[in-house]
Amino acid sequence: HPPTMSQLNNPSQWTTGADPPTDKQKGFISTLASSKNLPVDNPSSLTKSEASAKINELKDAPTQNANADSATADQPIQDPDTWTTGDEKATGKQMGYVAVMAKKAGESVPGEMGKTDASKKIEELKAKTGM
Repeated sequence: HPPTMSQLNNPSQWTTGADPPTDKQKGFISTLASSKNLPVDNPSSLTKSEASAKINELKDAPTQNANADSATADQPIQDPDTWTTGDEKATGKQMGYVAVMAKKAGESVPGEMGKTDASKKIEELKAKTGM
């Protein structure tokens, strides 16, 4: 019989809860911890149930300010001109953001761009649109 909602929401009751965490869980824990500037122990040492609880804990945790020089939403992590991957094709997120802001600014949506050019275009459009 299928699991109940209370079982799904309670990882400690999972029949596979004592199994090692999945690769997706380990990656998500690392990504969440990094995005919130929080230290995290080796996710591989957790059980699947503990990994699920850790993910929920990290999702609810406030972002810690590592230092005053940390990047903000208004400021790139570093100068896009120094990115080692700057010549690679822009990410889907970057192109989506450029498209939305270009339309709001009354500009035509640019074609394919590199990561550096897309980042610069985003900053330019943020200034124009106030987004």
